[in-house]
Order: sequence, then C-alpha cells, then structure tokens
Amino acid sequence: MKKQIWCILGLFFVFAFANAQEYISHQVQSGETVYSISKKYKVSEKEILKLNPDAKDSIYEGLVLILPNAQKAVDGGVERPKDELDFKTHKVKRKETLYSISRKYNVPEDIIKKHNTELYNKPLRKGAKLKIPANYQKVIAQIEKTEDPVSSDNTLKKYKVIAKETKYGIARSYGLTISDLEKLNPGLGEGLQIGQELFVPNKEPIVETTIDTSQFELYEVKQGDTMFSLLRKLNIKADELVSLNPSLDEGLKYGMILKIPRGFNLNTNIINGAFETVHEKVNLVDSISFTSPKRLIIMLPYGLNRVQDSIKANAELIKGDAVLRIALDLHSGALMAVQKAKELGIPVELSVYDTNYIHADGPATNARKVENIINANDFSNVDVVIGPLVGSNVNKATSLLAPINIPVISPITSNVEMRSNLFRSKPTDDALVAKMLEFLKIEGQDKHVVIIADKKNAKNKAKLLSVFPNAKEVSPRLSEDGDFFLYPDDIPKQLEAGKDNWVILETNDLPLISNVTTRLNALHQNEGRHYNVTLLTCKKGSAFSSDEIQHTQLMNLNFHYPSISRESDTKSNENFIKTYESRFDVSPSTYAVRAYDLTLDTILRLAYANNLQNAATIGFETDYLENKFGYKPSANEGYQNNAVYLMKYAPNLSLKEIKIEEYQKQQE
Repeated sequence: MKKQIWCILGLFFVFAFANAQEYISHQVQSGETVYSISKKYKVSEKEILKLNPDAKDSIYEGLVLILPNAQKAVDGGVERPKDELDFKTHKVKRKETLYSISRKYNVPEDIIKKHNTELYNKPLRKGAKLKIPANYQKVIAQIEKTEDPVSSDNTLKKYKVIAKETKYGIARSYGLTISDLEKLNPGLGEGLQIGQELFVPNKEPIVETTIDTSQFELYEVKQGDTMFSLLRKLNIKADELVSLNPSLDEGLKYGMILKIPRGFNLNTNIINGAFETVHEKVNLVDSISFTSPKRLIIMLPYGLNRVQDSIKANAELIKGDAVLRIALDLHSGALMAVQKAKELGIPVELSVYDTNYIHADGPATNARKVENIINANDFSNVDVVIGPLVGSNVNKATSLLAPINIPVISPITSNVEMRSNLFRSKPTDDALVAKMLEFLKIEGQDKHVVIIADKKNAKNKAKLLSVFPNAKEVSPRLSEDGDFFLYPDDIPKQLEAGKDNWVILETNDLPLISNVTTRLNALHQNEGRHYNVTLLTCKKGSAFSSDEIQHTQLMNLNFHYPSISRESDTKSNENFIKTYESRFDVSPSTYAVRAYDLTLDTILRLAYANNLQNAATIGFETDYLENKFGYKPSANEGYQNNAVYLMKYAPNLSLKEIKIEEYQKQQE
C-alpha cells in the first residue's frame, strides 16, 4: 500500500511540474537503482532522494521519480541531434515486432518510437514504414569516446585493476551492481587485465578481508529478491547479513554480489560450486515486490460466433459442447483470481480472445484461428498468455510468441510441444510416478511389497523393481477376449500374515481393479488369516474413479495415490465457494477452481519476480485451494510444473493429503 501511495503521489508531482522546466520525471525500469539513475541523468543520489523520500527504502519497477532537469545520459533514450543521425526506411513485414526490428538494427525500442511517434498510441502494423537511425550505435560510440565519464561534480574517479581482481570484487567494494560497473565502463569484457583503468564512484572502497571459501559463498541478487525473502531462506538476522555485506546499508539492489554463509544454495544464481534448484514452499502474498500493472491475455474457445438470441438454443449449445463448458468454467475461475489480485493491491489488465475452436474443423484450421488473433493484435507488452485450451492451438501460440519471449501457459493439457516460452502447468505422468517413488523409497523399505502390473504398465513395474528388487510379483493373465484376470490364489500366496503388506497395483483395466480390490478387501477383513493390506498405485487412472469400483473397499485398503489436485473438503474452500456462487449463481467446478489457482499463482509470480522465467528459475513451490505449482526448466525447453499431491482414502470416504515428512507421525 505504501508503494501505491507513493506511486500516486509521484504521478501528482509529474503533473504539477509539467510546465516547470527545472524538473523532469522518470519511471523506474527493471533492474535500475538510485545510483544507476543518478549516472543516467547526471544528478547526485542525494538530490534524487531529497525529491523522492520513499526511494531511500527501495525503488521498484513502475515507480515515478521526480528529477532535476540536468542533461540526460548518452544511453538514456533521448533523441540525438538529427544532423548526427542517418535514417533509413524500414517496411514492416508480416510477424515482425518492435522488439525484432530493434534487434535487427541494434537500435533501442524507445529510440525507434521517438522517431516514429505514432507507435506511442498505435500498434505496429504490417506494411507500416518506419524511420530507423541506421548509424545510431556509431554516433553513441563516438559520444561515449569524447565524453569523459568523470563528471564536473567529481562523482567518479579512475581505478586501476590489480592482480586477481574481478568485476564482482570491484563492484562489491564500491556498493555497485555488476550492471552498474559495466554501464560506467562501456565495452568492459568478461575478464579484467592488470593495470586496466575503470571508472568507479569517487568514494572510499569498502575494505573486506579475503573471502574464506570454506565459510562463505557469493550470491548475485536477482529480480524479485527482498531482504525479507533472503533473511527467511538464510535463517539469519538482518544485522548479521549487513555485517557480512556493509553495502546493504544503502539497500538491496538487483545485481549486487553478497557474501553468504556456505551451505545455503538458494538457487541457480550462486556463483561458487555446483548446486540444484530447491523447491521451497512459499506464500507469495507475503512477498509482493512489483506492483506495476500485470498484462494478461486469456485465449479460450468461447464460440461467440455460435451464440444465438434464444436462451434455450444457447443452453443446448453449452450442454452439447464439453470444450465450451470447460472454457466457461476456466474463464469464471480466472475472473475470480483477477479480482483477488486487485484486492491484494496488484492491478491487472486483462484481455480475452475467442479462439472459436470447433473440433470438426481439424487441428490445422483451428490453429490458423489462433494465428490470426496473434497477427491482428499487439502482444509485445504482454506479461503472459493463459491458453489456448487444446494442444495444437497451444503449439501454434508458443511458436508465434517465442521470438518476442512472451510466456504461454498451457492450462489443462500436458500434450504440447516444449518451447522456450512454454509453461506446462499440468504435471506429467512421470511427475506422478516420481512422487509415489519418492514416498516408497522413504516409507516402504520395511514393508512386504507385492507388485501387480499388467503389460501396459511394464515401464512403471521396472521402476518399482529398481526400488524393491525383492518384491513379490503377480502378473495378470490375458484372456482370449483381451481382458486381464487373476486366479483366486494368485494374490493370497504372495502375502504374509503379521506383516504390513503393501500391494502396488499398476493398471487402468476396470475388471482387473475390481478383481484385485474385492479380493484384497476379503483378505484384509477375515478369511481365517488376517492380512494387514495397504493398496497403492503410481498412477490413478480413470478406472479407479468408476462407479463400478466399490470405494468403501478402497477406503478399507487405505488406498494411496499421487494426484495433480487436492480434492479438498468443502469447508476449507468455503469462502471461495460462497463468493463464486454469489457471483455466478452456480457452484464452482474442478476447472473453475483450477483456473482460479493457476491465474492467481501467475499474477503473484509476476508480482514477486517481475517475470515468469525469473520465478521458475528461483524454484519455489506454491499451494492454493486445490492445486500447487513448482515450475522447473525442462530438459528440452520451457518450464514444467512438477508439483503434485500424495493422497489417500481416509475414514468416511474422505480424501486426505499425505505429507511425506509427516507420514511417520501419522502411522504412530
């Protein structure tokens, strides 16, 4: 709330000083610091903080600062004198974006806009003719060469590199980020040479003893990091971290290099040594850092062109189209999430596009509808696209938006092609199996394990045998009709009385499931010798949920299975259900709840780390009403959600989540 108030006040001052030439405004961009802004506009940090008191604590993307109207820096996005630049005309081609044109000519996007002012209020269109300063980089290089960075107010000085010094060490010594140091010294390469001269702030360096690598590691501050999040992960007090890093007195800055106690592998930005991404569970509501508007697009098959004037006809349309029903449920859940985000102080700009999916049209035709939407609209400033719904349409969207690095989230299908900008939110079957195997490795070693797997599940059977090489095996037989079956004594002879028998059933064959559960339930209940039996599976297929399966038997067998969702009881979701029913006059479906969880998670990740890629790289896990998310970079491309639940049937046919770390206590 404090940041919002200051942002509003900042905008007020912009208008107040609009006609006063002694002041200008600057909206903070991603990664900027007070120091880098002071260098950019050639004003002192003290002057900036005097005019913007809130910046003493921290600055964030979107904050509007009031600055003295000094000469702007070379790379500040200011139009150069026209006689210094040579222009050429560029005709916009199909699928080109401002970003791709900027990359092609090596000219910043804001410079292109300054010479083509219509781009400030109109999207880029095919066939448009743009003025491009073809020699921009040459002009900039010449200005940088002739202008001495040591300014008239003596804020910079020259520093000579000594043996074994690095950019990290020098930046730390002067309270800079690596990016700040590189901006002060254009053309600075990866390594430094002895005797090389650099420009640094004109102040005494922070003297530190040589880092003892047996005690400490170096950590590079990333987008979304806050003092709160670092202190929580490190489990140390603020004064302890500041004592290790005196430059923190000036605030935490993106790109800073911090000294941290060894052993705290926070994420993939740790500089020393090998590490793995850790999926720590976090509550992003408590970690909001970026409150600038989040621009979301939802692409779903609403079929608006099929809507009729007749209420009865529309009801029949919805009743007969499963895809349309799913789309409407997802949309309603997403709207609930957007409203929740706004209540948390996160503004959301939501745009909705109808992909008009019709199954009979075929994948190619439906994909072209998605292509037409993307080509006809400006997606360049979008933070994320949620949708489309079906795999072929998701593939088309990711392929078209990958060149401009717009993230696309597949909401309900994992059957999509991995690309660099794809976020596959539905966990794969491999993630479900991995969750159960993790549980079995920890809790199943002292159990009498019996594996029942049909031929279609040979892969899972092999994985189970790698964990339990001495497990007993029961191989279902195949009848002439193609059905799997067991003889009456196939199971009993593999069980042991007086022991915990864990029977792992790998099949989605309804008759076989019915056969096994009925037989195990009888053995568990009586039949002369009592057998303590727990039933488990690595993948609960649709057959397990069939009405033909007696679920009381699954309850008696304490059935364990992994799941992509937590089918929680109504009471835990009571507030959400009540609000949803009040707004839509119907109870939320599973799809509506999933869309709420997914959309809220997406918005909160943007508010925490500014973009989804940063949030996925950090590697934390989030948990909502019935779904959780723990994205990791895929081995191929893109990002995969691997967060799944472990569930079991509990008394009264309720479902209960099993947390592996608490399982042993539950068994006592």
